[in-house]
Amino acid sequence: MESDDQHDTNPSDGRAVTPADARAALDDIRRRQEQSGTAELNFGLSRASLATAALLLFVSFASFDLPNPWGGAILLPGLLLVAVLVLRHTHGAPVRNRPGTRAVLIGLVCGLAGYAVFRVLAAALSAGGVPVPHTIAAAAVVGACLLAAPRAGRIARERLRERVGRR
Repeated sequence: MESDDQHDTNPSDGRAVTPADARAALDDIRRRQEQSGTAELNFGLSRASLATAALLLFVSFASFDLPNPWGGAILLPGLLLVAVLVLRHTHGAPVRNRPGTRAVLIGLVCGLAGYAVFRVLAAALSAGGVPVPHTIAAAAVVGACLLAAPRAGRIARERLRERVGRR
């Protein structure tokens, strides 16, 4: 039975879109979504991206041990590292998706948790009389983040596959 609706036909040859064609198109969309999500994760969790972010985090946290005005002088290298991250993402990323609300919230919660762990650890080290407590706490937090990155990547890839499969 031919459809009377002009939106159900392919304008190039006048054929009606079959359910199999629609299913194949949706499968292709899902496959492309998974490909772009995987490419974005691979770039974000690459050694260069992780090393730049880890260096930025370490320099920022370790600067708490520097006396004034040197603690504020770390702002310049920190901004330079942020610029490197932004340039790498805008010019080097194979895919530039906008993060969703959930991804932003997860990033915010993880960032605040990391900062809280840093402050608690630095306070404990300072109370213990360690000469550079913020530097040691920074190294510990950054090291923990780098160790957690592969596991976080696996979880993100699993969630990506689940999300793409549900659509």
